[in-house]
Amino acid sequence: MNIANRVCLITGGASGLGAATAKMALDAGARVVIADMNAPREGWAQAEWEGRWVHVKTDVSNEASGQAAVQMAMERFGRLDVLINAAGIASAEKILTKNGPASLEAFTRTITINLIGTFDAIRIAATAMSQNEPDEFGERGAIVNTASVAAED
Repeated sequence: MNIANRVCLITGGASGLGAATAKMALDAGARVVIADMNAPREGWAQAEWEGRWVHVKTDVSNEASGQAAVQMAMERFGRLDVLINAAGIASAEKILTKNGPASLEAFTRTITINLIGTFDAIRIAATAMSQNEPDEFGERGAIVNTASVAAED
């Protein structure tokens, strides 16, 4: 899919892989919604991107927050064409430590953000994309899920 003039929502788009992806999309001519708990850091004031991106504070583990991110895309840019799931966390913790077992709370938080948050973003974005008219290839949108090497740990 050519993303020029498309609207991309990028979870975790304020830093790391998500920020690099957002910048690539902007350079390719897309409009971008950065859905992240944190605001983008330096490098976002480029004149050629002016008016083509917006940040919405988003907690992917909260359904209403995810819906608000998609709503921002619809209100600001009139549609949603691409979802890129780049939000994720990793808690480096041994299963058994000198002080006892790993924290179930930390594991639950990781699963909630990385798995449930990804699924929730997919279902909410797909609902919005289903309203798009098909393009010349019959596509209404695209969804890309990312993972880091931390998934191997």
